[in-house]
Amino acid sequence: MILQRLRVARGLKQEQLAELIHKEKSIISRYENNYQSLTFETVKAFARIFNVSLDHLAGMEKRNLISAYNLTDHQLDIINRLLSAFREQNSKNKKVLSLEGYLLLGEIVKELAKK
Repeated sequence: MILQRLRVARGLKQEQLAELIHKEKSIISRYENNYQSLTFETVKAFARIFNVSLDHLAGMEKRNLISAYNLTDHQLDIINRLLSAFREQNSKNKKVLSLEGYLLLGEIVKELAKK
């Protein structure tokens, strides 16, 4: 069920997903309907294709991962600080941005405006 949901959300047909893992189309249907177990290598391939954790594919994780693919170290720093700011804001139920939040927004805008 999870595999099918991920495939459909990505807009892939069974044939397309099968090509990505170098298998026949029928195997995807068997995986999606639990008629065949996945090998560990196939699970890892699906995790890479859909950018999710192995736990997510196993139904043990409810949140998606954020991919850091093709981001600079500076951009990763901004994202990590943004996540921290969100967590702090949520834990304190604040309704207004802190000074740090405003500064972080400025950095995000500046980074997005780069050419």
